[in-house]
Amino acid sequence: MSESIHRQQVASIRKALILGLVLSLFLAPCFVVPAAAQGSPLPAVELSCGSDPVMDVHPTSDPEASVTCTVTNPTSSSEDISITRIEWDGVLVEMSLSEDSFTLGAGEEDTFEILFIGQTKIPATVQHSFEIEAKVESWNGLPYGQLPEGFWVANTSHIGDLKIQSYGMVELLLSDVTTRYMDTSDEIEFSFQVTNKGNADDKLEVVFANAAELEAAGFSFPGGKFVSENVDYQGTSSVKTLTIRAPSEVTGDLRMPLLIRAQSTIDDSAPFSEINIQLDIKSSSQSSGIDGLSSLNSDDNLMYASIAGGSILVLLFLVVLVRVVSNKKPKDQSQVKVNQPIILPDEPVKDYVDDDLDDFFSDLDEENAEVDEFDDLFDEL
Repeated sequence: MSESIHRQQVASIRKALILGLVLSLFLAPCFVVPAAAQGSPLPAVELSCGSDPVMDVHPTSDPEASVTCTVTNPTSSSEDISITRIEWDGVLVEMSLSEDSFTLGAGEEDTFEILFIGQTKIPATVQHSFEIEAKVESWNGLPYGQLPEGFWVANTSHIGDLKIQSYGMVELLLSDVTTRYMDTSDEIEFSFQVTNKGNADDKLEVVFANAAELEAAGFSFPGGKFVSENVDYQGTSSVKTLTIRAPSEVTGDLRMPLLIRAQSTIDDSAPFSEINIQLDIKSSSQSSGIDGLSSLNSDDNLMYASIAGGSILVLLFLVVLVRVVSNKKPKDQSQVKVNQPIILPDEPVKDYVDDDLDDFFSDLDEENAEVDEFDDLFDEL
């Protein structure tokens, strides 16, 4: 009995020696690597990535984003490491990896990028989650399937979110942009709307951009210098109004521009939408004589000169017509008196015919006389 116990003990010792030998062979690299590279004696990988990426999708930008990650071999043996995409729910954006496999010696590290390529004008409310995993494919020459299973094989992952950067873009809608003609103390109301063409809800503001300049000239703003409204993504504001009042008095005609500006309040870099309207104010006191004429602009002068020229031509025509009519009446009466003797029965037929011919040619003489009268008339003019 003691012999059998002795044999069992010897067998146990042999098994322990064999197990120790196997473990020593398995862990031998841990004792031969340089001290600077010494680390975990078990397969492991570390993964760290930068902050979550934000994509600029403004119409004038390139919709791209990236995040840099670092993969590290913290063990005392070389490793083959793979990077795989575990989760990605993007539809409007594509995700890719700059590299997906690494061979790292003990304590070594390397970097790669997660790349995102999307489209412009994506709403700011869109957000995509992603997850990547760093996995040990082989350790110290042993493939992953031959590595001992359990908690000591420390694979790791990174979870993040891709965010869409909001931007502002506005469009000011004003139907009448013509010059406004005002008298002193007149008020004009401007009605308009603003469209939100950004990718997020925005508080849109409309202002009199050159209000300080106008105030210096005597203008005032009874309803304030600006209005604002919260407008949904791709929405249009209600009809808004702003009023401007002309100065109570001016020394002369005044012409000034009015600059109406719409702007975003969530994006300071967003471009403005502006409309420039001319304000034309006539002086309340119009001086007479030469001063009055000097206040007319070139268009008024041309118009009044045309009217004066036309009036002179009409007067000349009337004068000529009156002179012609007045000179023609006596000639008609004298012609009647000359023709009276023609109907006398006592005159011979021959003389009657001669008189008719004379009267016929006398008309030609009268026409020549009328031409002479026209010549005399224009000579008098």
